[in-house]
Amino acid sequence: MMTITLISEHERIVEAQIASGQFDTVEKFLDLALTPFRPSTPDNFADKNIAQAQAAAERIRELRHGVTLERPKGVSLREYAHIGHK
Repeated sequence: MMTITLISEHERIVEAQIASGQFDTVEKFLDLALTPFRPSTPDNFADKNIAQAQAAAERIRELRHGVTLERPKGVSLREYAHIGHK
């Protein structure tokens, strides 16, 4: 384990990213921030891309949870999108 002292600007950046929900923990933030400094193999690179894509998809699902269009029955999505634009 290592103790790191951040300058106030860097600390605000980390705190803002965690507060926004982009990252759950400081460790996850640092894991992504330090990625360019890790040696990468083609397999490792592909695995990381897949993992990042899956994490992004999960985050989108979390953000969409409970969001509905509440469109009337019988109205297509296309018709609903054009309401008020005619």
